[in-house]
Amino acid sequence: MSVKLKINSFTVFNDFDIEFCDGINILIGKNGVGKTHLLKLLLTLIPLTKDQAKKQNRETETVYIPSQTGQIQFESIFDIDQITAYMNLVGGKYEIVFDDDIQSVVFIPDKDMLSHAGGLLSMKKKYGSHMPFDFTLLDVIEKAQAWKLNTTPAIALDVVPALEKIMEGSVEVRDDGSFWMKKTNGKEIPFSMEAEGVKRLGLLWQLLMNESINANTLLLWDEPEVSINPENIPALVNALLQIQRHGVKMVLATHNYNFARYFDISRTKTDIVKYFSLFSMEDGYTGYSTSDSFMSLQPNSIDAAGDKLFNDVINKSMEEI
Repeated sequence: MSVKLKINSFTVFNDFDIEFCDGINILIGKNGVGKTHLLKLLLTLIPLTKDQAKKQNRETETVYIPSQTGQIQFESIFDIDQITAYMNLVGGKYEIVFDDDIQSVVFIPDKDMLSHAGGLLSMKKKYGSHMPFDFTLLDVIEKAQAWKLNTTPAIALDVVPALEKIMEGSVEVRDDGSFWMKKTNGKEIPFSMEAEGVKRLGLLWQLLMNESINANTLLLWDEPEVSINPENIPALVNALLQIQRHGVKMVLATHNYNFARYFDISRTKTDIVKYFSLFSMEDGYTGYSTSDSFMSLQPNSIDAAGDKLFNDVINKSMEEI
């Protein structure tokens, strides 16, 4: 067991009970079934629960439900006060249990945040807890701005060279907190002008090099494959598998067949990988199925989309004969 989460009456979840494995957990499902909500709940609730456990001088284990009510701003619902206010309004509750060795949580959104680091952090200083949008989008900026170590951490030794080869360089954080790519040919490019896929890999590189991702980390990544050239997806998957072998736990959400499938292809017998298919039930809430293999996962919205494309191609070809 890595993390157990029970949710009642929160957005698309009702009487929802899920247990993630101690390695890599891959979420698939159509839009709107709550994949990103699960990632953000884990980011929000684990640090909160650890903090409350510390204050109450007890072991980290189960439930913390503050009693609050108030107006809900859905664009910023993942502020903990907003979550608990929402749950109180609808009679919801949550319960979370997780391994004590999870000391930190890193959430990587499906959007590039580093290009806008300065402006976003300035806005956070101005508005504080009244930020006009989801605070989880800022968390990764603050972690990425930590200075990298002088020597490559052991967890990154087998990963960093592969990332640098694809990026044709490495990441540099300037004194003003801005992010740049330092290319092997000597050029220096600000993140705002770098290719989106390179920035994704650069963020992973930076989080490894400054030990924001370490053996005690739970890594939450929303669509890691976004903007990544398909030919580089195997390298990304191998990097994540290698990081997992150093004890990093992960929950990843994806819509991409190649990304999901390559874990089955590239994993070794000792790698821990589990797939979850989230789907809407007749009552409108989300249910899920799980499997240790992508190809045996049912229902499988990604595989079904591929089958439809194949059939459409065949039908189109037959029409043209």
